[in-house]
Amino acid sequence: MEESESQSGENAKGTVRPTSSTTRSATEIYLVGQPASSIRGSKLPTMRQVLKFFFHTVNESGDRQETFKETVSNVLTFWNLARIKTISERGCREKLTRLWEHWRSLQKSRDRAAKDKVENFKSQLDLLWDIGAPDAVEDIEKNRLLTPADKQQDIAFYQDQRGERKAIMSGNDKIFAAKKRKQEERVEKQRSKQGRFAACEPSSSDSRPQTSVVADTPTEVEMEKKDTAIQPGRYTSKHPYVTVQLPRRILQEPALKELADRLRISNNEIVSVVAAVLRSANQPGDLSEFRISRETARRARASHRRQVAAAQREAFTPPPHAVVHWDGKLVKNVVGEEEHRQAIFISGRGHEEGKLLAVLPVKDGTGLTQARATARAIEDWSCASNVKALCFDTTSSNTGRVQGAVVHLEALLEKQLLRLGCRRHVMELVVRAAASNIFGKTSAPTDPLFQTLKKRWSQLDHSQHLRLDIANLPESDWLSHLRHRTVSYLLTVTEWAREDYREAAELTLLVLGVNPPRGTHFLRPGACHHARWMAKIIYYLKIYMFSHQLELSSDLCVKLQRMAIFVSLLYTPAWLKSPVAEDAPVNDLQLHHELLRYRAVDCEVADAALAVASRHLWYLRSQTVVLSLCSEKLSAAEKKELATKLSCLEETTTWSSNRLHGFPT
Repeated sequence: MEESESQSGENAKGTVRPTSSTTRSATEIYLVGQPASSIRGSKLPTMRQVLKFFFHTVNESGDRQETFKETVSNVLTFWNLARIKTISERGCREKLTRLWEHWRSLQKSRDRAAKDKVENFKSQLDLLWDIGAPDAVEDIEKNRLLTPADKQQDIAFYQDQRGERKAIMSGNDKIFAAKKRKQEERVEKQRSKQGRFAACEPSSSDSRPQTSVVADTPTEVEMEKKDTAIQPGRYTSKHPYVTVQLPRRILQEPALKELADRLRISNNEIVSVVAAVLRSANQPGDLSEFRISRETARRARASHRRQVAAAQREAFTPPPHAVVHWDGKLVKNVVGEEEHRQAIFISGRGHEEGKLLAVLPVKDGTGLTQARATARAIEDWSCASNVKALCFDTTSSNTGRVQGAVVHLEALLEKQLLRLGCRRHVMELVVRAAASNIFGKTSAPTDPLFQTLKKRWSQLDHSQHLRLDIANLPESDWLSHLRHRTVSYLLTVTEWAREDYREAAELTLLVLGVNPPRGTHFLRPGACHHARWMAKIIYYLKIYMFSHQLELSSDLCVKLQRMAIFVSLLYTPAWLKSPVAEDAPVNDLQLHHELLRYRAVDCEVADAALAVASRHLWYLRSQTVVLSLCSEKLSAAEKKELATKLSCLEETTTWSSNRLHGFPT
């Protein structure tokens, strides 16, 4: 056994132990060459140089772990001379261990090792053994001891060593070494001064009606300017403590109260934070000198809120023609119980994004309760005479002919108002009807298909996705026209109100075979519940595009294709155009015409969508169709004809609480 090991020149650890009869060929390391007693040269070491030195050293000591340390120490000498930041020594040792283990695996299986693996290893041996830190270049750029020329030279050298390796080091930089030594001396002096300052007592404060407290702040040292000359140590040292004066009624400070409300900090928490700050001073303040308690914080914050609300109300100027918006939601209160909350907004000239009037607690979500809460907020802000229109979700609690919130609100304000149903809500109902027709109705809070996509998202190959093929569908020429029109429109939109609108548009382009302007990328699925806007557009398109990877049934794949065609060619453009009020009548009429023709493609989906859309003709009534006179989609002749017909309608100048008007039929 010993004779065999001696003849092979290798032990079980993969190291070489030459004997007295060892020749040069016998001591040669597999793939590496002859061991080397040192790392020489004016360049950063290559992998071959590192391995040669490692094998020589391990043969001498026999301790592999110590050899790893010694090898890394020698290599780091070159990197330090080059002023390039490296990973930690432990990281270097781990990297060297992996390199040795790779060589060892090839050495063990030299007879059966794959030729390409061996050639790949040999091709890398003369490349840089790169132990540079990920932020090595940034570290050079931030080094205040180097001139701009030195920084550029160091970065260029590092990049060269990682590539062609033509550059060489010119020796030790004496100017840099002197600066480095000066910097270390400054740090040592600063540490000694900090120790002396810690024993100093700060000066006492004056007798004003405020309490002085000393707060702890970090020490700052002014570094040397970036020049090549060695300057004397210039620095300014600041006291480790600063003297500040805090008001006794610290919880009355507006900035503190606003911050507590913005961060949703409770009264107990804000009192605890303030007390902790006072105790952390060099001379801790006597807490009894300050007015800090939970009740004080509560009163101060409540008073501040009332003051801010009063100031906002005083400065508010209602728009001359205002639109009132409201919506309710079930939310949890501070004790975890659900309660109805209703938000009331007003919009118009000067308040295009909307002005929040109130978020009121209401006992229920009935039409009368919502109307009373909205009317109260309008009266509180003194803008009842300015309200000309109502904007609302088209739910039964809002649009009921007898008990709806719209009817009750008009009665409370005693005037007829323009009724503007939320077109986003209407379009959401349209796509919901199409999805229910294709996939069936569900009472679950989330769609099982959406959950499947979310769970398997990380397993999908996002570079392989399906595109719609409409060549073999009925009305293929008309569908091709819709595709061209949709793509042209989506490529012209540059600003998006929300990121999920942009995502829906980009998915539509991808499923139609066009790359979006930002390139092809897919966002990870988020919330899957039905209440999320855009969920059906985004998730059904994604599921269709990756249906071949999700291992879905053929019947389900057909359903997904039906949904993708409807969403991409008809629904997405209509949804994205829905906020434009002046185009609403034209867009709604166009959607109805397209749904009627879509019967030839998918009769069931078209009829389901038409049934919902026909119940929400809010913008095709005489009161709102007048908006199309401002639309650029109508010609001058069409606008003139429309105006002529509108002028023939009976004009209503008085309001009657018994008159039911303005609801779509």
